[in-house]
Amino acid sequence: MPRGTPYTHLAMDAEIIATGTELLLGETLDTNSSYLATQLPFVGLQVKQVTLVDDNIENLAEVLERARNRSTFTFTIGGLGPTKDDITREAIARVLGESIFTDEGLLEELMAIFHRRDASMPPHNLKQAGLIPSAVGIPNRQGTAPGWWAERDGHIIVALPGPPRELHEMWEREIMPRIQKMGIGQVVLTRTLKTIGLSEALVDEMASPFLGGENPYTGIYAKPDGIHLRMIARAASQEEALDLVRPIEEKLREIFTTSIWGVDSESPQRVVGEMLTKRGMTLATMESCTGGLLASTITDVSGSSAYFKGGIVSYTNDLKEASGVDAALIQRHGAVSQQVAEAMAEAVRIRLKADFGIGITGVAGPDGLEDVQPGTVYIGVAGDGRRQSDLHRFPQNNRSLIKHRSVVSALLALRQLLESAA
Repeated sequence: MPRGTPYTHLAMDAEIIATGTELLLGETLDTNSSYLATQLPFVGLQVKQVTLVDDNIENLAEVLERARNRSTFTFTIGGLGPTKDDITREAIARVLGESIFTDEGLLEELMAIFHRRDASMPPHNLKQAGLIPSAVGIPNRQGTAPGWWAERDGHIIVALPGPPRELHEMWEREIMPRIQKMGIGQVVLTRTLKTIGLSEALVDEMASPFLGGENPYTGIYAKPDGIHLRMIARAASQEEALDLVRPIEEKLREIFTTSIWGVDSESPQRVVGEMLTKRGMTLATMESCTGGLLASTITDVSGSSAYFKGGIVSYTNDLKEASGVDAALIQRHGAVSQQVAEAMAEAVRIRLKADFGIGITGVAGPDGLEDVQPGTVYIGVAGDGRRQSDLHRFPQNNRSLIKHRSVVSALLALRQLLESAA
């Protein structure tokens, strides 16, 4: 199909092919396909299938051929590196019956990357400058592997790099704008309201008048950071899709009010970070059963050093006491208690000279502790002259889930305290 041909008549279907033997062995989690599947509806494409395939050119070529025969777009992920296992270019060339040649423009860009690193380009990196006649190179500002946009016979193959940082950058800066300019089909818009403190059954009951439906569709989903309400609308433009979603969102906000803590891609750690930054305040943490996961999650946000003083992993009672928690309090109420959670939050706030403190103490399992059942977690927050704590009972048989839900609940508890202090 000649470039520049209108695409409004094309089907809106797409497939994703993620390559890598490590994906099939479970050594690496395929987060890229999930990311891409959430992004494609924004440009009017509907994902029909996601396939994982190993680093075998015969297998990859077979999967690519099937995708070409039933979908308009195929997005490949990974296999664009310089090693022998990186065979995505070769597989695309085989399926299209074309030969790979060295593109001088790509080679020049590749050599410039190594020059900026004050290094010479290894010979095996030369394959990353390869192209076929039906493809154009896509700049990669985060790595050495350019992507491909291969267009032929009414089908488009978009080859994206495997490292998530490279893929996200390339999608946002290069691929998404290119597809948007093609003006294909409808826009699919999603809007997610995130609730906390409510069970899935209760959210289902409260939102029941608005669940289901054709356009927009509304559903509920249980996630580690609470129960989500997701609205999905299809329309000719983003503005029209917003007009469909807006009335439902307004009704749901009236129903759930303060139980809604965030929307769309917002995370508890980012929401809390923005609130602390806006107020010019700081945070410190003391955690036991989460083993440092709270501090790690907070520092996942770029710029968190502006408001996060640090954390103490007080996994033993001795360290809790050494960090400022009264030994008599632990003896009287037990290490896993409301009183100790609040004391941990206040002690770390004072010790690290922060405006707010969080304390987490509990039993991550699988065994109980001091007659306390696994999944029992107390979360304390302190600051602005106040202390408060909550008891949480998470599923007993999943240590990792208990730790992650404790972290999310702790951050959202701080959010509530910050809101009330405003």
